[in-house]
Amino acid sequence: MVAPLDGIRVFETGENLSAAFAGRLLRGLGANVIVSPPTPARALHPAHATLRDYLASGKAVAETTALPGDVHLWLDGRPLEAITETHEASEAFQTRGGVHVAITPFGLDGPWADRRATGIVASAMGGFLHLCGDENGAPLKNGGYIIEFQAGLFAVLGALAGLLKADAGNGGSMVDVSLLESVIAFQERADLAWTHQGQDWRRTRRHEVAHPFTIFPCADGFVSLAVGTARHWSNLCLLIGRPEWGDDPDWLLNRLVRADQIDAALLPWLAQHTADEIVRRCQEVFIPCGPVLTASQVLADAHLREREFFRTWRRPSGPPLMVPGSPFRSEWDWMLEAPGDSGVPAEAAS
Repeated sequence: MVAPLDGIRVFETGENLSAAFAGRLLRGLGANVIVSPPTPARALHPAHATLRDYLASGKAVAETTALPGDVHLWLDGRPLEAITETHEASEAFQTRGGVHVAITPFGLDGPWADRRATGIVASAMGGFLHLCGDENGAPLKNGGYIIEFQAGLFAVLGALAGLLKADAGNGGSMVDVSLLESVIAFQERADLAWTHQGQDWRRTRRHEVAHPFTIFPCADGFVSLAVGTARHWSNLCLLIGRPEWGDDPDWLLNRLVRADQIDAALLPWLAQHTADEIVRRCQEVFIPCGPVLTASQVLADAHLREREFFRTWRRPSGPPLMVPGSPFRSEWDWMLEAPGDSGVPAEAAS
């Protein structure tokens, strides 16, 4: 079976994680991804070095930094000044039907275009960090590189749209992706709350509409509860020994106002049970609930193991590692295959 992007050649430049992640996704869909020669290696934390190696898995390394003449897609993660210096090359590339996807912190134009930023800076400036943490505490950073990977996903979407446009005979494209706008695009509810309700959401561990709809401590860790509907609420009230609350429409409609009263009954019940017990009892009565797991617990999860989500990655050096497969599945899903070694010669990947 032919991969969806079989025959598509991608040239990846720059060293930001967004471009590297986008290239990894495109490679997983069957594209031939060639990476511009990296700059001299700098010392990286082992975890960062492993991530870089994983994102480079299955990609070829070009012999020069020049844009090859036979590529369809230019995935560009270089700084703005470098992108600007190659403006003429980009225009020529688009003229012959190429798709140039540039991923920068703030976009290719505007008063902030030449500013430096990473995911945490974009998260702060995009309003995301303002909503993370306790209302009486400081903003909290998110874990991992979610912002960089979000921008990488948008880059892939723009790249595929550009390729479809070119395939239809409508010429090449310039796709401008920014970290900042990627942050804002994933939290439109907060923006709409201001523009339509005049409400600037404040930082809180509680949900903006329903309660209980957040993370709670239990006997051996933490669990997430998402009690949204009337059925969820009524069944939870039975579990915690407050059936009269579940039968009262006033309690159902005013749960945020009475959140402290609800917590006074809920927290002692949660403290008496382990996460597994709480999840089992909630799921038996159709209440959305799940444990807060560590990475090692996720890797050992029986559900994911049964679905064979994690795959063995054969690293260029060192023992094999378990890595995520594809979050979508189809008969042409090539990302479910274990990725090969990184850093293969360009001619071997052609």
